[in-house]
Amino acid sequence: MSIKPNELNNADCPMSAELKTGKTDGAWYSTIMPSEHYDSMRSARFPNTCDVKQIAGAGMVSVAARETVADYPNPYNLITRERDELFLYGGYVGEGNGAYVAKIDPQSLCEQWRIYLRVDNDMAFDWPGAVGVHGNGFVYAIAGNILAKIDAVTAAFSTVNLPEHPGQGGAAYNGFIISSQGILIVKSMERGEIPTHSANKLAGLKAVVENGIPAFLVAVDPNDLSILARIETPEPVIGRVTVAQHDGREYVYCPGSSRVWRYRYTGNQFVLDEQWQPQYVEDGEQPGTACGLMNDWVIVQTNFFESSLPLRISAFHVEDSNRTHTIQPFPESVHSQEFSKPGLDPENMRVYTNDQLAGKVAALDFDEETGFALRWRTKQRMASFWAIVGPKECRNIIGTNFTKQGDCVVWRDADSGKELAASGVLDPLFNGDIVSSGFQGRFYYMAVENQKAVELTLIPQDQAD
Repeated sequence: MSIKPNELNNADCPMSAELKTGKTDGAWYSTIMPSEHYDSMRSARFPNTCDVKQIAGAGMVSVAARETVADYPNPYNLITRERDELFLYGGYVGEGNGAYVAKIDPQSLCEQWRIYLRVDNDMAFDWPGAVGVHGNGFVYAIAGNILAKIDAVTAAFSTVNLPEHPGQGGAAYNGFIISSQGILIVKSMERGEIPTHSANKLAGLKAVVENGIPAFLVAVDPNDLSILARIETPEPVIGRVTVAQHDGREYVYCPGSSRVWRYRYTGNQFVLDEQWQPQYVEDGEQPGTACGLMNDWVIVQTNFFESSLPLRISAFHVEDSNRTHTIQPFPESVHSQEFSKPGLDPENMRVYTNDQLAGKVAALDFDEETGFALRWRTKQRMASFWAIVGPKECRNIIGTNFTKQGDCVVWRDADSGKELAASGVLDPLFNGDIVSSGFQGRFYYMAVENQKAVELTLIPQDQAD
């Protein structure tokens, strides 16, 4: 169902209406969606958002869709800054004009500017980076081994080339997070020399693990983009890195091909924690995605690549990695693969997970003494990250559902798993990133095949066309 621009104010979210946007002294800008997972602990919990009932009432709900005017090849993630600003990241450094960041007007969905980031290497390892808005107000984007600092108004930008191993086909830095002191933390992947361009994407990612090339973990000054610290990890790290503070110290968590590696960032160096490096991948399992922090627990899951063993989630205590809990939420699965990390709700001590080959999603309650307990499980073939929205007492979770007809977006009640709303088909391909939250109760889906960002608005069914 389409929606017209002058109908946008029919839906709103009081939580986002009350948010004071602007610069902060911390890591991220004060806005609805400063990064793809909101914070550097990668919780995917967005505190200034509303549940379905707050936006569209307690009755039946429809989802209206409106596409951007311009096309966006390989769109990946979208963020907010001020109420009249959206920033979209997409593309690849080795294809076409390169990866890009575009600024979009949320009212008209027209593009205001676009900048490109390209490496001079036609065989570059093409893997998505990300865009985010720093507490200093600048927009940062990473693509290949290029990190860019972008003026949100003028689109003027500067870049730095990040470390890579010579002769290994070029590094891909898959995203970034920001420390509590505002330092950018980034991490590389290198697949080795591959003779064909088809080895990009998932085949290239497998080569990262198979060839065993260590990752570079790098700290970058957000002001002048100078490199403050760098270190090589003991093994390849395909999952994105996570930052959290414990006892006044800053730690970086890196999910390697077998263990979770932890580094303390001192301001001028990374120090490997020799006492905290738990194994999370067992024989027959595959490495997983990014870690997330849920209070004093590091949560990580397996099987980014396809496995004949069920997906497994582990929790490791930040003070003692021998203190651990684990669960297979889909134990009957004989084919498992999941591109996204679990969603984490620290306030309710709950984990949301999914397995796209098992075709199921689940909620897990977590107790520090007894571990995980299945709360609910249902069918949904989801490849995206979870988005956790709404107040603590009435949480909703948002994810995609891929069917024979194509990909759509589903809102569920977090306590029960009940479906609250669902969009129509938005794209013939599945989506591997998060459904972004925006101001005025809007949401945004990245349509990869259709090359559009799609705005989604919840409205009472009796107001639908």
